[in-house]
Amino acid sequence: MQNHPLPRLDETPELRTVLQKYCRLSPGEIWDDPAGRHRVGCLDASSDKDVERLVRSDEAKLALHDPPYNVVAFEKRSVGEFTGWCHRWVANTGHVLAKDASLYVWMGADQNEGFQPLPDFMVMMRETGFRPRSFITMRHQRGYGTQRNWMAVRQELLYYLHEAAPRSS
Repeated sequence: MQNHPLPRLDETPELRTVLQKYCRLSPGEIWDDPAGRHRVGCLDASSDKDVERLVRSDEAKLALHDPPYNVVAFEKRSVGEFTGWCHRWVANTGHVLAKDASLYVWMGADQNEGFQPLPDFMVMMRETGFRPRSFITMRHQRGYGTQRNWMAVRQELLYYLHEAAPRSS
């Protein structure tokens, strides 16, 4: 198997320019479903203001998160920095979810790094208003490497229920 890594967009401005025309949202933009049932934003989930802007006064019943877990997109973070950042977006998510709403999180588990950041993320989640419901592992999920080290990085799906009281309007 041959490794053909994608070039980094922050280091290849010409590639970024070519790809930008295919992006539907620019940073800060929100798309409203014409039927009024969904909103999608190109926002920072760790910013309480961005999350409030997206959800407005509504209470969400479902949140899906697939955070970038130290696949060096911009800068590599320590596991502690990563889980601290996760704690911020999980808290922001909790502020806009209805009681008993569902939260699904795709989280990486690198077997070469003690399955991090998955274990520390799971421990961090104990300090939130979410109750674990299921841990879903995927067989033959995507990974990287050669046939000898295939699946060094896995994605696991965590399912939580929001137990905290809904926010006041």
